[in-house]
Amino acid sequence: MELLNNGKLEKWNPESPAPSNSLPRVLTTSKFGATGVGSAGNPTSVGDIMGDWREEAVYTDADHDELIVFTTDRPTDTRLYTLAHNPAYRNDMTVKGYMQSHEVEYFLGNGMSEPLRPDIVYAPRAN
Repeated sequence: MELLNNGKLEKWNPESPAPSNSLPRVLTTSKFGATGVGSAGNPTSVGDIMGDWREEAVYTDADHDELIVFTTDRPTDTRLYTLAHNPAYRNDMTVKGYMQSHEVEYFLGNGMSEPLRPDIVYAPRAN
């Protein structure tokens, strides 16, 4: 599990001696030109937008004319609809923003059953 705090992506290590005053740093978002929102440097959005159950952190650059998306470089064979297709998760994204973890209404983890296909209906195209 990785933690995103103040523009620092850190790797949780349950083996580290307690009390641990630091976590191993994976990256610092500002080194890639990402600027955060507010004094804590929070991302513009965090959520699964790529469809592999892992969440991405979305920032903008200083001019606010480019998106900078942080995602994993580790492959996975797990493919789901994006978690953002799930109504409970999507609602959490709008209510909590980037401040809290988003939740689906089903078990998401090792040994899970495949979730039901989301009931998605696209609006007809306007003429």
